[in-house]
Amino acid sequence: MATKSRKFEQANWFKALSAKKTRTIAFILACVIAGGFCLSVVLYAHSHADNSSRSYLKSESYKVASNEMYEELCVTASAYLRYVDDQWNYTEPKHLLNDYLNYLDYNRYKYKKTEDGIRLVDSQFDYYVGITQNGKTRYLSNIKDIKNYDSETDRIDAFKSSHKNYILRRNNEIMSDRTSSGQIVDYYYNTAEYLDAVTEEFYADNLVPVGGSYYDNYGRYFYNYGNYDPIVFYNVDPSYNARKGLDLRNGLKYSDRLGDEEIGDDYDTDDGTIYYDYDNGIYYYEDDYGNAWAKCENLYDLSDYKATDNDDTGITVFFAPKAERLTAMEKEYTEALNDMYRAKLLMVILGGIEFILVCYLLTICAYNAEPESEERWKQNSFLKKVPTEVYLIIMALTITFAIGFFVCWNYYVSNTKDVFGSAFANATFRNVLAAALFALAYLAGFGSLTQIVGKIKTKSIFKESLICRLCKFLWHKYKETSLYHYFHGLPLGVKLTWKFILIFVGIFVVMSSGLTMLILLAVEIVLCISMLRDFSQLSKLSKQIDSLGEEEPYEGKIRKTSAVYAESEKLSSVQDKVRESVEQQIQSERLKIELVTNVSHDLKTPLTSIISYIDLLKKMDLDDEAASYVKILDKKAQKLKGVVSDVFSIAKATSGVDVNLTKLDFVMLLNQCIADAEDKIADSGKTVKININADSAMVMGDGDKLYRVFQNIVDNALNYSMDGTRIFLDVYKKADKIVFAEKNISATPINFTEEEILERFVRGDKSRTDGGSGLGLSISKSFTEACGGTFNIEIDGDMFKATVEMPIIQEDKAEKSEDENK
Repeated sequence: MATKSRKFEQANWFKALSAKKTRTIAFILACVIAGGFCLSVVLYAHSHADNSSRSYLKSESYKVASNEMYEELCVTASAYLRYVDDQWNYTEPKHLLNDYLNYLDYNRYKYKKTEDGIRLVDSQFDYYVGITQNGKTRYLSNIKDIKNYDSETDRIDAFKSSHKNYILRRNNEIMSDRTSSGQIVDYYYNTAEYLDAVTEEFYADNLVPVGGSYYDNYGRYFYNYGNYDPIVFYNVDPSYNARKGLDLRNGLKYSDRLGDEEIGDDYDTDDGTIYYDYDNGIYYYEDDYGNAWAKCENLYDLSDYKATDNDDTGITVFFAPKAERLTAMEKEYTEALNDMYRAKLLMVILGGIEFILVCYLLTICAYNAEPESEERWKQNSFLKKVPTEVYLIIMALTITFAIGFFVCWNYYVSNTKDVFGSAFANATFRNVLAAALFALAYLAGFGSLTQIVGKIKTKSIFKESLICRLCKFLWHKYKETSLYHYFHGLPLGVKLTWKFILIFVGIFVVMSSGLTMLILLAVEIVLCISMLRDFSQLSKLSKQIDSLGEEEPYEGKIRKTSAVYAESEKLSSVQDKVRESVEQQIQSERLKIELVTNVSHDLKTPLTSIISYIDLLKKMDLDDEAASYVKILDKKAQKLKGVVSDVFSIAKATSGVDVNLTKLDFVMLLNQCIADAEDKIADSGKTVKININADSAMVMGDGDKLYRVFQNIVDNALNYSMDGTRIFLDVYKKADKIVFAEKNISATPINFTEEEILERFVRGDKSRTDGGSGLGLSISKSFTEACGGTFNIEIDGDMFKATVEMPIIQEDKAEKSEDENK
């Protein structure tokens, strides 16, 4: 890998930061700090305090305890006190009483059985719960001196005066001395009258809802006193009802019991209790006792179903926190709150330090500290060879361990609770051990992450992967087969068509397959990715074609495994051949120009001597015959001199030599050329129509060369136009260009094309009796292009048109304003 400029890396402070010793110390420190950080996160998350409140009475934990106490008392009144007689005997079936006791046990509510019935035990709240029926009140309470009051009203008034923060339910209303929190919540529960609807109740979240209860004719009792799911008790024998096809727990009724002979051996479950019998093609239902039933209905959809509201107006519930217990809980909550703040502060500090260390280590990992080396990134040879999947597995295991440790923190605390004699020693040991475990997990996880980042920096993350190694091995084996060579040699369209067919067939098979669906789906994904990569390679192939048209080298690379690689190689070969051909043409053209230039230069020297000797002969006294010969020699020598001069001028203009570009007025130069040609025009006897629609037009050009262009066009028109016809010379502006156009009717039939007449030594007169050299228009084209313009010929029948276009220089507005001020 080529190295970039490493001047910045030569600084002393950078050398100190990038040293292996510094990195090792930083990594160890990061592991230790990570252990402390994770421990602080766990302590913060498992704190017994509620961050939303500074008071225990306003905390979430008190709210939960209060709701649970209210629910327990309401259920006790409705399911227990409602059905006891004067001797505290339970008048309903024992199944209902057992469900009530199971409810208390399940929620870990404490109680004791006495001769006077069941008595609730609670150390946090003073409570009173009673129900009045037929003028009689039965109640339970743990408040002292309860028997000193004759009526329930007197008891409640006394309790209200002696307790604070109480909650009272009476006559289906909720009362309290607590101030509403202002946070209103909803409570929804089913009612006996409207089973398909719900009752909606709004109450402050630091109080409790009223709620309600009902029972149905199938022996179920439903209690809704703030709980999200209704509490259900049963006053019937569940095994007896199950044999009759009643599933009270799920609210279902089965019918048409099936015998064992009616159920085949081949069946499958759809969702828990519903089965499909493949042998007989029927659905059936199985209850908890293994009975098979053909039909199933909801109980409340049956015609005989009936539900009845319980009369809860006689229920009275009163509870309030015990003063001494509240003081202890407030103290415990304050200590927990302080612990939570300390854990939060420690978490922020350690998290900030850890973030800095992580950024530093990820940035500097795999850095090659040897300044003379060409490799900026370099990994340890042993660690580099460890497959990428191993590091990913280690990271996954460490993350799983951290999450599991977090979830099972309470279990961990209970197992390490009695290691040492004192509570402080226990807590210290527990926290140190947890920090050490987190540090070890971080060592493995973050160490794996740095190695993966190092592989990314050294571009070996896929190269060192087990999957990639296996794929490479299989690919090399595949390349040795005849199938690869056959497919590689197919045309591009056939390759892509086969891939489309495989994808389509694979999709059909995946939709109709069973156990092999995941494998086929993986193959489909690989094929789709391969197709997408082929399409991306097609875009590169298109760019390669564009570069071929623009005669520019293509810098992109197409993978050897791509379906378009063969076509890309063919295009590269064509591009190389085209480039070689163009270079050969340019070299040939250059040699032609040099040949013409050299030959012209070599002809000028003897031609000058010939002309000089002819001049001497012209001065001598010769007889008439000799003088006529000398005159002919002089004429031919001058013509040859003009031809040589024209050829030499073309060569120099084509090669860019002897072209002096200056700022000049196109219109003024053309007017000068036309004025100089007035004698020729007059001698030709032809009519010339001049139409100049521009006063001036500044262009960049060589004045001598442009003058020669205008002169050749005018001379060509005078020499080759038909007698009696007119010659048109037009000058006008077109967009940002100035145009000079000449039109005339040819004296002879035009039997040549625009391209042929612009070739050198080609004349319109094929008999070559007009004395021209055939270089006039070729010179005009070469000189015009040398000045940055364009020269075109148009032929329409016998009409000949020559056009010269030059770009106009846009004068700066500031210069114009200065000229106007002057």
